[in-house]
Amino acid sequence: MKTNKTTSNTSDNISQFSKVIRIAGVLAIGLGAIMQPANAENSQVNPAKKSPDGKGNMPTFAQADVNGDHVVTKSELLNFPYLLQTFDKVDAGNDGQLEQHEFQNLKMETKREGEVK
Repeated sequence: MKTNKTTSNTSDNISQFSKVIRIAGVLAIGLGAIMQPANAENSQVNPAKKSPDGKGNMPTFAQADVNGDHVVTKSELLNFPYLLQTFDKVDAGNDGQLEQHEFQNLKMETKREGEVK
């Protein structure tokens, strides 16, 4: 009798473990999809070229908005590190995103501080 109960418990444990593995797989696939850029075409935007003095040229809003969601985040500006220094100054909403008018302020503030020509 004990053998049948032990076998039953083992089967239940294997079944539960199998469910956990399936759920983990689905979550991993979902997270992978989230981490991909929304628009693969825009993910290959070339970063602004550095000028001879080592400072970058100013990107357009479209170049900075890598995923095409009409806002620019700090992670999208990793190709333009010189812009990150003034990001928080111009983020009027303090939401970690720059809309196009805030991005224009970022460009002006960065130029004012002498980072970009």
